[in-house]
Amino acid sequence: MSRIHRFISFFLLSLGLLFSVNAKAAGSVEMQVESIIRQALTGYNNAMEAEDTADWVKYFSDNVTRQSPLTNQSGKKDFTSFFNAEFKAFKAKYEVKQIIVQGRTAAIVYTWEAQHKASGDFFKVPMVAIYDMDTSGRFSAVTYYFDTAKLGKFSKDMAGN
Repeated sequence: MSRIHRFISFFLLSLGLLFSVNAKAAGSVEMQVESIIRQALTGYNNAMEAEDTADWVKYFSDNVTRQSPLTNQSGKKDFTSFFNAEFKAFKAKYEVKQIIVQGRTAAIVYTWEAQHKASGDFFKVPMVAIYDMDTSGRFSAVTYYFDTAKLGKFSKDMAGN
């Protein structure tokens, strides 16, 4: 092999290594978190369709905290009560746009598409949620960010009131 071929081979190998630094290794924490978050988000949609809150809250630890612009919950009991109220008041789904994972934390950009069951009104609310996973593989915290004005008169139902 000529010197020029060796140089080109070395250069291409070095270039490949440079750009693969950010690649996720098979079985990495990030890959596991991303897999579980995708399962959980699909679980929300399936649970909402089946009106089965338990199928959604199973992804969260007993000491879970939930924060949003409207209300906060702490502990599995309060967390479950919130989603019982949401599932009762709305027919909804998450339409995921993007998932970004760093360590055990995932940021999800999505649209919450919902129909208020009592009025039949339909709306879409762009949201961002930050999920933190504990070492057991369940989410211990979730923080939602969204414009509460989009919910208008339905915000009391979102708050679980």
